[in-house]
Amino acid sequence: MDNYLLTFMGFLTGLIDSVVGGGGLISLPTLSIALSPGPHAIGTNKIVGVTGAAVALFVYARKGHLLWREGLTFCLICAVGSFLGSSIGPHILSKDFFRYLMITMCPVILWIVWNKERFSKEHENFVKPNFALFFITAFLSGFYDGFFGPGGGTFMFLSLFLVNGFPLLQSIAISKLANTFSAGTALVTYAHNGYVHWKIGAITSIGMVIGSYIGATHATKFATKVIRPMLIFVVVLLMVKLIWF
Repeated sequence: MDNYLLTFMGFLTGLIDSVVGGGGLISLPTLSIALSPGPHAIGTNKIVGVTGAAVALFVYARKGHLLWREGLTFCLICAVGSFLGSSIGPHILSKDFFRYLMITMCPVILWIVWNKERFSKEHENFVKPNFALFFITAFLSGFYDGFFGPGGGTFMFLSLFLVNGFPLLQSIAISKLANTFSAGTALVTYAHNGYVHWKIGAITSIGMVIGSYIGATHATKFATKVIRPMLIFVVVLLMVKLIWF
C-alpha cells in the first residue's frame, strides 16, 4: 500500500477517533490490507493507537478534564488486562479467526459509535463507583484492547460513563489515558513477539497525530455530522475489500 495512502488513512483515523471514537475501524482494516489480517496488523496498529490516544489525552488534560487518581487506577487495571489479552491472543488463535472477528465486530462497534447520543446525557450527583464493578469493567476493556483493539477506547468510555457513572468529559479523558496505557502495554508485548512493523506503523501514525490534534481541538456538531457518514462509507469499503480478497 502506498505510503501517502497510509498517512491519509492515519489522518482519517485520528480525526474520527477524536470526535466519535472507533478510529481502529479504519486503521486496523487498512493495516490488514497492507500486511495481512492477524497479529502483525494488530501489533502494528498499536503504534497508531498509542499516538492517537496520547495526543487526545494531552488536549483533554490541558483543559482540566482528567481525574488523575481514578484515571491512573483504571489505567493500571486496563494495562494488566491488555498484557494478558495481547499475550494470549496471537498464540491460540488463527489468522482466519482474527479476520472473521474483525468483520463481525466492526458493525457492532460502528453501531455503538453511531448511537453515542443514547449514552451522552450528563450525570448528576456523581458518587464514587463500586470498586468491584470498576475493576471488572477496566480489566475486560483492557483485555479486549490488547487481544483485538478496534473500539477498545469506546468500550473504556462506555464502561466509565455508562456503567460506573463518571461525568461525561471526565469519562472521555480517563478513557484516553487508559487507552494510551493499554495500547502501549500491548505494543510492547506484540513487539517482543516480533509482530510490529515499525516503519508502516510510523508512516500511519504521522497522519494519526495530525488528525487527532485537529479533531480534539476543533470538534463541532457539524464535524460530527460529516465524519459519521464518512466513517460508515470508508469502513464498508475496507470490509468489502477485506472479505473479497
